[in-house]
Amino acid sequence: MDRSPYAPDSPTEPAAPSTTPCTTTSCTVEVPEAKVFCNDDLPELECAVCFSQFNNVFNTPKVLQCGHTFCMECLARINIKSSQPDSLQCPLCRAYTPLPTLGIPKLATDGVVLSCLPEAMQHVYSIRFNRNRGKLQVKRIPSSVPPSPNHQRRSLDLGEPVNTEQEQDPPSGVCSCFTRIMKNPVCRAFFMVSSIIFMVSLTLAIIFILQRK
Repeated sequence: MDRSPYAPDSPTEPAAPSTTPCTTTSCTVEVPEAKVFCNDDLPELECAVCFSQFNNVFNTPKVLQCGHTFCMECLARINIKSSQPDSLQCPLCRAYTPLPTLGIPKLATDGVVLSCLPEAMQHVYSIRFNRNRGKLQVKRIPSSVPPSPNHQRRSLDLGEPVNTEQEQDPPSGVCSCFTRIMKNPVCRAFFMVSSIIFMVSLTLAIIFILQRK
């Protein structure tokens, strides 16, 4: 049988590889590195005093000068019970932080803690601190926050400050004046000694008069 000119030279011989060079186009894509936190690097999302979770209203995370972070409510409660209203003592290291002119709400907010909260809580409310009345009040709700039934509480009672009596009008009258004087230990001791001397002198005077008769 005549061999076909189109048949391969050998039925078992593999086809010769192509000599055409194969070019591969490489493309470099820069992928931003993902920020990975270790468990030790994650900030605490709860206040170390009341153990309440931080939020963007009354439990906003506030940073003191010493670097410790607490919620606004706890710092306000500490302030109204303190005899130094212009400064705040850290509950952990006992270091003092001078307060801004407008009080505790103007302390620096911990942005690291705030960034770890849900996105809806990353817009801080405008809060007013009324120390004389012992209240935290929502002054303005951020426009980016949708209305929610959970945000109906506009004020928070903190209790009466320790110097409420000093801030009120001083009472009038002899009794109130005598009461304030007797609160002083030195004045109270002087009054007791004077009373004893007066009673002894009066007794001696009566005895002397009776003997003259």
